Amino acid sequence: MKQEVTVQGMTCQGCANTVKTKFEKIKGVNSVEVDLENKLATLNTELEIPKDSLQTALEDTNYEVV
Repeated sequence: MKQEVTVQGMTCQGCANTVKTKFEKIKGVNSVEVDLENKLATLNTELEIPKDSLQTALEDTNYEVV
């Protein structure tokens, strides 16, 4: 299943890499692609991941799932 979410606060490739790494650690996420220019993360998942779970994965960062 493909799931797309907007992530605010990313300003550089390092930010995108951090978001990718954090999301890849979520159970049920198979892969993640991050489009820095459009502030978009595309997750390949087994089931839809709730928005609050995605935000929790980013809790120690300045990024916000919107």
